Amino acid sequence: MTCIYGLVEWDDAGRSWQYRYAVAGHPAALLVTPSGETRFLDGGRSMLLGMDPDEHRPESVERLAPRSTVLLYTDGLVERRSEDLDRRLARLRQHAAALAREPLGVFCDELLTGLADEGTDDIAMIAVRTGVAETGAHS
Repeated sequence: MTCIYGLVEWDDAGRSWQYRYAVAGHPAALLVTPSGETRFLDGGRSMLLGMDPDEHRPESVERLAPRSTVLLYTDGLVERRSEDLDRRLARLRQHAAALAREPLGVFCDELLTGLADEGTDDIAMIAVRTGVAETGAHS
């Protein structure tokens, strides 16, 4: 079984947003900056759940710029028998980059429209966008 655990939080000490996460065999989250840069967050990786219950699960922390989007998704969004996984992941990055400044609802709807073509697996997505800090407060 795969799992990803993530927490987007305000770091008062660093005065920025951060994403703290651990991954057990799940597809890597996609970070999308407001300028449209994308990259998969591949830190904090460990084996599938149930493989070794005593195994330490590392975590990773990623600082997030204001208005960044973290996209979590199931493999049904990107895996297709008819197409290479690397090509599908590149398409996800390309679509997400083009939608970086869209409202979050539009961002998710358009990703589904653009990528959920002939797939037969279930698809789930969670997208979180950071706010902008104002004079010491966070939103």
